[in-house]
Amino acid sequence: TNTNQEDLTMDLLKDLTIDNLRNAAEDAFNQAKPKTDVESRVYECLSHKNWGSSSTIMNEISRDTYDYDKFPTITKIIWESLENQRPAAWRVVFKALTLLEHLVKNGSERCVDDARNHGHVLRGLHQFNYYEGTVDRGLGVKEKSKQIVEILGDDERIREERGKAKKLREKFGGSLGGVGSGGGGGGGGGGGGGAWRK
Repeated sequence: TNTNQEDLTMDLLKDLTIDNLRNAAEDAFNQAKPKTDVESRVYECLSHKNWGSSSTIMNEISRDTYDYDKFPTITKIIWESLENQRPAAWRVVFKALTLLEHLVKNGSERCVDDARNHGHVLRGLHQFNYYEGTVDRGLGVKEKSKQIVEILGDDERIREERGKAKKLREKFGGSLGGVGSGGGGGGGGGGGGGAWRK
């Protein structure tokens, strides 16, 4: 009957906000546009979906950072996700920060340099704000950005975190493939940071 259809329509519309529609549209756009395997993995990692990224995908992206041609593609998407997001896209921002932290610990040494070069973006996220009703969805973004800035500011901590990550990879059979070959020589002293590049 007409009343049942109206009730069903109202139930569907109740959860449809402009922000939810935009998030769904962004996900659909990111899924539809032509992309490489690397781009697909990064966009999958940074979706609006209500669950985190798999460690398998993040490890594959970490491995890709050791490829000279793939690195800029990965970092471009991450920084676009962090710099150009609406507050309602807080989930994407949080996932981009989580991926960035994973890359700092597991990716090529260029990930550390690149993150340091974008410190202003990370510090800007210390003020991130978004509320759904009374729930502060921006709190996780603020905390994660502060943690990453803290790690990036401490060379010893970076070496320690990267060492822990390397031991974990080795313990679980080196699931990152040939990652160890790129930067195993350890954080190298002060120089200009470019000595590890080929």
